[in-house]
Amino acid sequence: MAEAFLQLLLDNLTSFIHGKLVLFFGFEKEFEKLSSMFSTIQAVLEDAQEKQLKDKTIENWLQKLNGAAYEVDDILDECKSEATRFEQSRLGFYHPGIITFGHKIGKRMKEIMEKVDLIAEERKKFHFLEKIADRQASTRETGFVLTEPGVYGRDKEQDEMVKILINNVNVAEELPVFPIIDMGGLGKTTLAQMIFNDERVTEHFNPKVWVCVSDDFDEKRLIRTIVGNIERRSLDVEDLASFQKKLQELLTGKRYLLVLDDVWNDDQEKWAKLRAVLKVGARGASVLETTRLEKVGSIMGTLEPYHLSSLSQHYGLLLFMQRAFGQQREINSNLVAVGKEIVKKCGGVPLATKTLGGILRFKREESEWEHVRDNEIWNLPQDESSILPALRLSYHHLPLNLRQCFAYCAVFPKDTKMEKDNLITLWMAHGFLLSKGNLELEDVGNEVWKELYMRSFFQEVVVDEFGKTYFKMHDLIHNLATSLISANTSSSNFRQVRVGEENNIWSIGFYKTVSSYSPSLLKMFVSLRVLDMSYSRVIQLSSSIGNLIHLRLLNLSSTRIRSLPKRLC
Repeated sequence: MAEAFLQLLLDNLTSFIHGKLVLFFGFEKEFEKLSSMFSTIQAVLEDAQEKQLKDKTIENWLQKLNGAAYEVDDILDECKSEATRFEQSRLGFYHPGIITFGHKIGKRMKEIMEKVDLIAEERKKFHFLEKIADRQASTRETGFVLTEPGVYGRDKEQDEMVKILINNVNVAEELPVFPIIDMGGLGKTTLAQMIFNDERVTEHFNPKVWVCVSDDFDEKRLIRTIVGNIERRSLDVEDLASFQKKLQELLTGKRYLLVLDDVWNDDQEKWAKLRAVLKVGARGASVLETTRLEKVGSIMGTLEPYHLSSLSQHYGLLLFMQRAFGQQREINSNLVAVGKEIVKKCGGVPLATKTLGGILRFKREESEWEHVRDNEIWNLPQDESSILPALRLSYHHLPLNLRQCFAYCAVFPKDTKMEKDNLITLWMAHGFLLSKGNLELEDVGNEVWKELYMRSFFQEVVVDEFGKTYFKMHDLIHNLATSLISANTSSSNFRQVRVGEENNIWSIGFYKTVSSYSPSLLKMFVSLRVLDMSYSRVIQLSSSIGNLIHLRLLNLSSTRIRSLPKRLC
């Protein structure tokens, strides 16, 4: 999450440096230096976040970076709020308090610059690679050969989709494109392989071509690959026009099937160029694509998108048992009982089920199985778990301004039915949404929510009779969000506190749940943006709550509080 928050901070620093407030308070050179140091650090964050999983010292370094970034964010926020206060006063910007405030900020600026300078210097000892959002390193390559020893629970989907492809008779001017869409790990590629190798498909289509697209949706590369797959050789030509001509010669009048697997491109123009070349086939020629993004499906698809369902508990257990026991005949019933609980935690995601079954393949002690059952998937060693990298790929494809908004959703407990407008309000309170033209921040937040939904981060969306939109996150997507937020933040950096009724204290990054409210409690959390007391037993607020100068949202709904301290009125 450091990467997303740092980008947000850099955007705020740039806005502040070029605004009137920096001239009013001074410190222009100091803020510019901070921006430069953070930009230098940002270049190594991608590498640092990958390596922290195996190196505690890097994790600690990232913690220090997070803390420093939060402090600078607090200073910016304080400058903005104080400027508003001075401007609204009778003396305006001639208020004598400006000098006092300037001295206080000056001292803090000196301290934070020394701190950031040390953090920037310390990064050198880790020898990080400088790369910003290097998504190519996270890509994977797929082929049409079905390598799974057994596929469970997808026969119905396979049959339905094969029939749709075979029975489809497209109008002459339109190339039918059938999208398979859902979150990572549900088995989109496996299902596409099953369809590609189905005897009915082989008899109906000729030629059949499989292309793993991934990030590189380059027309020339894709056409070269398609031609090479059909002719089983590479071409001597290099120019795009020659590739286009050759491909059209091979496809004209043919009822072909083209599978485009793992598509991320959401540039409509790029797809339009490739489609123009492909529209020479006979009636019934079709394209099957797999993607995690609803947006890609809507851009490319001409047929109703196919959404994969989660595996049932029955098929999930069959898959797990096949991975954990193979052909073994005698199976310990106690291990089967623990296995059922593990499968339940996998939430119907085949990738999670296969991975955990594989981890236990050669383990026969009940305690070893219980360890996996009781351990969060994300705490498993990285060389044993392919779940986190597979799902994190979706996160790395998010624009930086969306990453913070997604990671924040970890503050809601698993299986929470979230309300869209409430979430957008919380994003606004934390300053995650940046101004965009003439749009109100609520509209920006709505765009962000739609983008996350279109990328399969949200599911089970329903609209009630009052027009309110509710949704959930899959447990593994929630785990992904949780894995992005550090749990070792100091109390002074917490941004959101929830006063709960139960005697529990739970912290995750900038979010904390505490068992009760007291005036002294507020002194611990000087950087609060959100204080949520809804449904708590609090009956009165102390005037010390007015010291929370960064507070942007105070939720007192469903409490017995009937009046506010005078400092807040």
